Amino acid sequence: MTQSLAPAGDARLERYLDELRTWGRRVNLVGSTRAEALARHVDDALAAVPALPHGARVADLGTGAGLPGIPIAIARPDLSMSLVEIRERRVAFLRHVVRTLELDCAVVRTRLEEGCERPFEVVLLRAVASPKRAARLARPWVEDGGEIWIWARERPAGLESAREPDAPDIPLGEDGEHGMILRLPAAAVPRGTPGLG
Repeated sequence: MTQSLAPAGDARLERYLDELRTWGRRVNLVGSTRAEALARHVDDALAAVPALPHGARVADLGTGAGLPGIPIAIARPDLSMSLVEIRERRVAFLRHVVRTLELDCAVVRTRLEEGCERPFEVVLLRAVASPKRAARLARPWVEDGGEIWIWARERPAGLESAREPDAPDIPLGEDGEHGMILRLPAAAVPRGTPGLG
């Protein structure tokens, strides 16, 4: 893995990967539990770590097996992380991992379409939907001055203007070979925009 963590973080990350492999034999959490595939998932998650604001309230929407939220929470304990997932077995896995690793994360079982009472500063979406649909799903979850971060292969047409010069997209892999994390200011994604479908 390319990102370096403190020794305690490394140990927790290894424990998380062990849990993913163990549970992955019974519950479809990720496509592959091979070491290379899991390392790529973690590296893609950890790419976000340096750019997240200190102490931010962050939600990982449609987190599935806890990617990218759990590796980020391990690397950045200053963040207030909420893991949002609807599928019961995955929620059980997330609760188990949060308890086992003693992470300060909330696990929220709800549909993304339900929204939330108190919006977050940053919301993360990885492998949830197309970037345009993900932006629309995320909008109710993020406060007006916040950001929506979407893991994507490229910035699609229709989202070119939704960027800030001071908040560049984050490349994944060497020179963006695995895509990027799109950083969209919430204000650039109008609520309920039909054109973002």
